[in-house]
Amino acid sequence: MAEPSKHTINNEYKWYAVYTRQNHEKKVEELLQEKNIEVFLPKRKTLRKWSDRKKWVEEPLFRPYVFVNISNKEYFKVLQTPSVKNYICFEGRAAQIKDNEIMFIKALVNEPVAYEVINVNCRLFQKVIVTAGPFKGFTGVVIREKDKTKFAVRIEQVNYLISLDINPLFIEPIGSI
Repeated sequence: MAEPSKHTINNEYKWYAVYTRQNHEKKVEELLQEKNIEVFLPKRKTLRKWSDRKKWVEEPLFRPYVFVNISNKEYFKVLQTPSVKNYICFEGRAAQIKDNEIMFIKALVNEPVAYEVINVNCRLFQKVIVTAGPFKGFTGVVIREKDKTKFAVRIEQVNYLISLDINPLFIEPIGSI
């Protein structure tokens, strides 16, 4: 079993990604809320089609993960929750998710912008900062797709990349990753 991150000391709260049973993300969110644990399950509306109907449903953005903001005292409470498999770990410890990555995801799901979520396992191009618009101050990388410039934020610990169209005038290089 993974240990709490060495970065979480005493009652300091940090974000972590929790791996759930497939299609149990919403149930885990509900159960963790009942335990008074801060949980974030980013969702987006998707049009689902069945043979007899179509319906807009909210689906988790990152399957099969939910994010929790916990201190060491809640660490095992989370693991004892039905349908929770484990924390996402790196070198045997629960991998901490950066606060600015959680803030970016929260801003993204609240903005009416087009974006796509891509599961990646590699590092990408030039690191940039957004200088204007609703995502001002967030950092990410630039990726190009045909004639479009896309801004992408990598949520490193769960190997996902969120990309959206952005005006190239709204980004500035800040180094490489």
